[in-house]
Amino acid sequence: MSPYKRWSNFRTSFQFKLFLIFSLLTFLITCLLSTLYIVTEIRKSRHLATERLQLQAQNLADSVRLPLYAENRDMLRRLAEHAAKAPRIRAVVISDPNGRILADFQVQTPSALSGVISQTVKVYSSHLVDSVESSMSGGRDTTTALIGTVRMERGTADLSEAIRRLIMISVSMAVAFWLAVTLLCHLVLRRVTRSFNALLLGINAMQEGDFSTRIDIESDDEPGRAARAINNMASALQQRGEENIRLQEERLNIERQMLHAQKLESLGVMAGGIAHDFNNLLQSILGNIELVSMKLAPDSPSQKHIAHAMNAVKHAARLTNSMLTYLGRGLITKKELNLNELVRENAEMLRTAASTAVSMELSLSPEQPAILADESQLQQVVMNLIINAAESIQENPGVIKLTTGIQNYDKTRLDSSLLDKKPSPGRYVFLEVSDNGCGMSRETLKRLFDPFFTTKFTGRGLGMSAVMGIIRSHCGALLVESEPGKGTTFRALFPVPESALPATVQPHPPPDPSTSLRADLLPLEMGGTKTQPEISTSPEKPLSGVALVVDDEKSVLRICAKMVTLCGYTVITACDGIDAVTKFREHADEIAVVLMDLTMPNMDGITAMGEIYGIKPDIKVILSSGFNEEDLSGRITGQPPSGYIRKPYSVKVLETELRRVMQGP
Repeated sequence: MSPYKRWSNFRTSFQFKLFLIFSLLTFLITCLLSTLYIVTEIRKSRHLATERLQLQAQNLADSVRLPLYAENRDMLRRLAEHAAKAPRIRAVVISDPNGRILADFQVQTPSALSGVISQTVKVYSSHLVDSVESSMSGGRDTTTALIGTVRMERGTADLSEAIRRLIMISVSMAVAFWLAVTLLCHLVLRRVTRSFNALLLGINAMQEGDFSTRIDIESDDEPGRAARAINNMASALQQRGEENIRLQEERLNIERQMLHAQKLESLGVMAGGIAHDFNNLLQSILGNIELVSMKLAPDSPSQKHIAHAMNAVKHAARLTNSMLTYLGRGLITKKELNLNELVRENAEMLRTAASTAVSMELSLSPEQPAILADESQLQQVVMNLIINAAESIQENPGVIKLTTGIQNYDKTRLDSSLLDKKPSPGRYVFLEVSDNGCGMSRETLKRLFDPFFTTKFTGRGLGMSAVMGIIRSHCGALLVESEPGKGTTFRALFPVPESALPATVQPHPPPDPSTSLRADLLPLEMGGTKTQPEISTSPEKPLSGVALVVDDEKSVLRICAKMVTLCGYTVITACDGIDAVTKFREHADEIAVVLMDLTMPNMDGITAMGEIYGIKPDIKVILSSGFNEEDLSGRITGQPPSGYIRKPYSVKVLETELRRVMQGP
C-alpha cells in the first residue's frame, strides 16, 4: 500500500480522530499549565526583588538617620555612594521631609534602558533621642518625627534575563511533556483500537466477498465478542457461498443436460422428418424399380442396372436407420447372443480389409455369458470400434487388441460413462477395443458422439453416433480412455440378464413367416445383394377383396396402390386421414383391409385408425411408417393395428404381411 493511501486510511480512521482530540486537549492543558507557571514565577521574582530592595532601603534609612537629622550632605553622599555599590542598584536618593534632595547618586550602567524597581522608605527620628523642646522643658519625648526619605532604584535586566530563561525552559519542558503524552496517547489508542481495526478489516474483507478471512480474538470484551460474532457470520456466509457455487454448478449441469436433451429432441424431430420424407422417396423408388424389374425378362441386360439401383436404395435405407439408431429408435430385435463369436467373426472379416501394418490380438473370456442384444446392431458396434482403431493407427505399424470379459461395476465406475443416461450397478459383459494409434484430444472427446462430426477426410461422421445410440438402447455404458500419441481404449458394457447362462453358438432357425418383415429388412439394412423381387408363387390361397390405401405423398400412394393391386386387391385410395375416414364410411361393407401411412397432415394415421375402428371394429388395419413398431406402442391408447410394415418395403414383404393379417399364420 502506498504511503498516501496509508495516510488517507489513517486520517479517516477512528483512531486518528481520538488521537487528534487527545493531542489537542493535552496541548491546551500543557499551554495553560506552562503559562500559569511562568506568570507565577515572574511575579515571585519581582516580589523577591522588591522585598530585597525594601530591605536595602530600610538598612540605608537606619544608617542615615543621624546625618540626615544633622543634614550632613557629605556624610549622606558617602553613605548613598556606598549603598549604590550593591549589585543592580541604579540610584540612591536621600531627601528631607520637605522633599529637598540632600544626596543623589546615579549609577551609569549599560542596561540603562531596562526597567527599574523603586522603593521609598521614610526615615523617622529615634524615640531614644529627646527633641530640643522636650529637653528644654525637662520632659521625655517618646514620639517619633519624620526627618526625611530614602529612595533606592534597581535595574530589572537580571529579572528579564531570568524570565527569558524561565520561559525557554518552561516551553521546552512543556513541548517535551506534550510530545511524551501524545506518544503515550498514540500507543494507548493503538492498543485500544486494535480490536476495532481488526473488526474493520474483517468487515471490509466480507464486503469485498472474501469470507475466508478470520479476525484474531485477543480478549473476551465487547470487541472480542463482536469479532467472534463476525467470524461466525463469515463462516456462515462462506458455507452459503460454497453451497451457492455448488447449486450454481448443479444448475449449469442441469442446463447442459436440458440443452443436450433439447438437442437430442431436435435431432429426433429432424430424424423423424428425414425418415418420413426419405423413406417415402425410397418407397417410391423401390416400388417403381420392382415394377420395372417385373416387366423385364430375368436375363435382360437392364437387370444389372436395376440391381445397382436396388443396392443404392438399400444403402440409403441403412443411412436413415443409422440416424434413427443414434436416437435409439433403430430397428431392434433382441435375442441371446454370444459376444465372443460375434467379435471373432467381425475380426476375421475386417482383418483382411485392414492395412498390413495393423495386427489384431484377441483375448476372449471363455466363461462369457449370453447377453440379450440385436445382432445386427451389435455387429455395427464391433465394426465401428475396429474401423476407428484401424484408422487411428493409419500407416504406422500398430496393434488392435480385442478383449471380452465379465465384471461387476459400481456407481463410481459407471458414472464415468460418456453416455448421458448412467446404468445401474451390476454385472456387465464388456468388449474392450484398444489401439496404439494417434489418440484423441479433450476437444475431440467432447464431440465424439456429435452427428456428422469426423476428424477424417472421408466418412459421414455417424459411426460413433450410431454406437452411442445402440449402447443406450441396450441400457449399457461406454468408457473411453485416450491421450494424444498414446492410443485409445473403448470399453462397451452390456448388462447381463439375471438368469444368464454361458453362451453357446447355435445354428439360426429357419425364418418364420410371421417375422418375414424382419427377415427381409435385415439384408436391406446390412447391405445384402438381394435385388430381384419376386411375387409369391406358393400354392396358398390367393388374396382378393377391396383395400383402402392411404398416403399423403402422391408418388407413394400411386406405387403402393399398384403394389396392393399386384397382390390381388381392388384398391381405393385416400390422400389423408380425413379422406380415408370419409371413403371408409362410404365403402365400409366392401373394404376388407386398410393400408395407412402413419404421418399425414390434417389427421394422422393413428387418429384415422381410431375413427375407422369406431365405424367397423373388426376391420383389418396395417400401419406403414419409417419408425419402429415399438415407438408406436406408447402412442396408441386404443385398439392396436392388425399389422405393421416399415418403409421402404418390397412387394414380397407387403404380400407376406397382407397374407399374415388376412389369412393368419
